[in-house]
Formats: sequence, structure tokens, C-alpha cells
Amino acid sequence: MPPPIEPPSDLRPTPGGFLPLWGWPIALGVLTATGLLSALVSDGWGDVWSWVALGVPVAVMAWFGLRRRPPSP
Repeated sequence: MPPPIEPPSDLRPTPGGFLPLWGWPIALGVLTATGLLSALVSDGWGDVWSWVALGVPVAVMAWFGLRRRPPSP
């Protein structure tokens, strides 16, 4: 009987479970939601918070979107 075939390393599940995979997307979603809510219902410091809370996810997306990727072999 032949040995079992292992899946390629990039298809194996990441160790650690739910939080290592979804922690940052959930945090950015909560940050965005509080920024949108703050922009709708508050003035003064709420406006400042909405700018910060909505700017951070955009900055994170720009950082990871514009990062230089190593050339593929």
C-alpha cells in the first residue's frame, strides 16, 4: 500500500485557530463601525475620532497594498 499523500504546505490549516486568522480583520471592522457611528451622531471630539477611526483602516490597506513583493522565481 502506498504512503498517504500529504497536501501541499500552503493548503495546511494555520495553527492557532480563529483569533490569529480573524483578529485583525475584526478589529479593523469594529474600528470602522465606531468611526461611522461617531461621524453620524457626534460633534467636536467625535468628528476627530471618526477621522482617525476611518483613516486607520485605509492606511493599513494602503500599507499592505503598496508594499513591494519579492519577485517570483
